[in-house]
This record gives sequence, C-alpha cells and structure tokens, in this order.
Amino acid sequence: MPECSGEIWYEHWHRYALARQLSSHCTVLDVACGEGYGAAMVAETAYKVVGVDLSADVIQHAKNNYGHHPNLQFVIASCERLPFSDASFDFAISFETIEHIETQKEFISELTRVLRPDGVLILSSPNKRLYSDAHDYHNEFHVRELYRNELEELLHVAFPHIFWLGQKLLFHSAIWSENQACVTTEYLVNDDRKVTVASHPSVEPMYYIAVCSRNPSMLPTALNKLSLFSDSAEMVYQDYAKQTRRVMELDQLLKDREYLIVERDNFLSLRTQQMEERERLIVERDALLDMRTKQLGERDEELNTRTGQLSERTEALNSCTDQLNEHKEKIIKLNALLTLRNERIAEQERLNVALNRQIDYRAGLVWWLKSPFRFLKRAIKGNS
Repeated sequence: MPECSGEIWYEHWHRYALARQLSSHCTVLDVACGEGYGAAMVAETAYKVVGVDLSADVIQHAKNNYGHHPNLQFVIASCERLPFSDASFDFAISFETIEHIETQKEFISELTRVLRPDGVLILSSPNKRLYSDAHDYHNEFHVRELYRNELEELLHVAFPHIFWLGQKLLFHSAIWSENQACVTTEYLVNDDRKVTVASHPSVEPMYYIAVCSRNPSMLPTALNKLSLFSDSAEMVYQDYAKQTRRVMELDQLLKDREYLIVERDNFLSLRTQQMEERERLIVERDALLDMRTKQLGERDEELNTRTGQLSERTEALNSCTDQLNEHKEKIIKLNALLTLRNERIAEQERLNVALNRQIDYRAGLVWWLKSPFRFLKRAIKGNS
C-alpha cells in the first residue's frame, strides 16, 4: 500500500497503526499481509511477526523491502491452511481478508487454532450495507461480503468476547492546543445547521474492526477512544486537489464535448437537409427516368413498328427489284431482238436500195430501149 494514495492508504495504515499499539511485545501473525508494510510497522513494537500470503510474488516483494527486520518473517501459505502449530501466536491480524474467502468458517477456525487460548484477533471487514448496497457497487474481487450481524455470528462461535470498532474516512475541521497536550476529545456535529455535541461520530462505519478473544481480560481496555490518523504530507488533500484538477479538466472536456455535440448536431442537421434534398432530387430524377423510360419504350415500339414497315418495304423493294431485274432481262432480250431486227431492216433497206437501183436501172434501160421506138413512132405519126 505505500505505492497507493488517497482513502485506501489512510484506511490501511490507520488499522495497522492501531494493531501496532495493541500487539506490543507479542508474537504476531499477519494473515494476507500483502506487500508487508503493515507487518513491518507492527514488528517495530512486537516481539516477533510472521506475515503470510498466498502470492509468491507478493512475499518476495515483502522480503526484498522489509526482510531486514530481524524479528520479521514472511511465509507463502494459504490462510485456510496455516503451516503453524496450535497455539503459536499471541496476536493475529486479518485486515480486509475474510470477504475474499468462500470458506469463512474454516478460516476463523484456523485462526482460532494457531492463537493461544488467551490470544487476541483483530479483524476488519467491509460493511456490506454501506460498502456495496448503498452505492450499488460490486467489487469483483470480493467473494462474500458480510453484514454486521453475519460477521458477529461468524466470530462469536470462536470468540465469545468482541469489542467492536467502526472506521470510515471523514472530513473534519480540527482545533487543538499548540502548547499543551489534548486531554479530552470534543466531537461537534452539524445536522441541518444545528450543532450538537456527540460522544462519537454519528455516521455509519464503512468498515467494521472486531477485536476478539476467548479471554475477556485480554481485550484492551483503552479502545473506547476516538482514534484519528493523519500524515504530515497531508497526502489525501494532495490527492483530492489532483482529483479536483482532474474533475475541472473533465468538466472542460465535457464542455468541449457538448460544444462538439452541438457542432455535430448542426452538421447532422445540415447533412439531414442535404440528404432530404438529395432524396428529393433522387425522386425527381427517378420520375424523370421513369418518364424517359416510358418515352424510350414508346420510341422502341415506334421503332419496332417502323422496322416492321421498313422490313415490309424492303421486301416489296426486293420484289420490285426482282421484277425490275426480270424486266431488264426482258428489255435486254428485246433490245437484242430489236438490234437484230434493226440490222435486218437495215439489210432489207440496203437490199431495197439495191433493188430500187436495179429497178431504176431496168426502168432506165427499158426507157432507153423504148426511146428509139418513140422517136420512130413520133416520126411515123408525124409523117402521116
């Protein structure tokens, strides 16, 4: 715990400071001693101290840091099976251990075994009603927490005589004499702006500390006093100051976060508007697309119709082309016949010309042949 700070540091050190006073000149067993600082504190006034813990690493840490005390020993062992003979110790310490154990009866029985008949046990346990229930808190390392009556029933079986102490870290304003020892304690309590004098703190303990023994005469007689624990460095205030600064930083971070949230909300609002506008444009685009799709369908139908018509016309044109080709063939044949006929006509005309020439020739010849007779006939006729 020296490495820790804050409330838990004060709670643990205060318990060991109390145990140190009660166990002077005793043979002490510190069960679940942890890193060993408490056992070392007790060893300053005790005859002998044995610290026990289940963790080998923790025990090695304790030996490295506090093994120089000649009356201090550290042992690896389970608190449910302590490796010691019966009636080996005058005093046993068990701080914040029992809530981590399922077999709590066996644990108390084992502590009873290693204590001498008039030995004393000082044990602390969190008050489940305040530690967990009131704060709706669950410590994952706690196996079974106890209410006060449960803890009393558990201890009373082995230890019929118990002196109960309460512990809680409180905030107080302290006033004391600088030049004289404080011989009495005055406890003033403010309740709803009314100050009253009380015999002890008026709050519920966060932890119960039970000082137990089978011999009532062995219980310390000076436990009915208010015990305060502090440190010269006032570490708890430093811790709270650090936490306060941290809270202020967190407040600023929260403000920044709220600002960023507002910015984000504005951005989201703008983005929502953009998305709504986008959705509207998409709807318009889809409507336009549907219209164009419809028009395209109509054009496709029209194109199909025109394609059909074009096919029909193409077929008609092909038919006309075939007919035209047939006519061309016929015309070619007729042209050939006409050419042949023209040639024949030309030949006939040539023959006719030749014939006419022959006829003319013959007519001329006949005329010429007939001419002398005409002259003669004329002459005869003239003479007659």
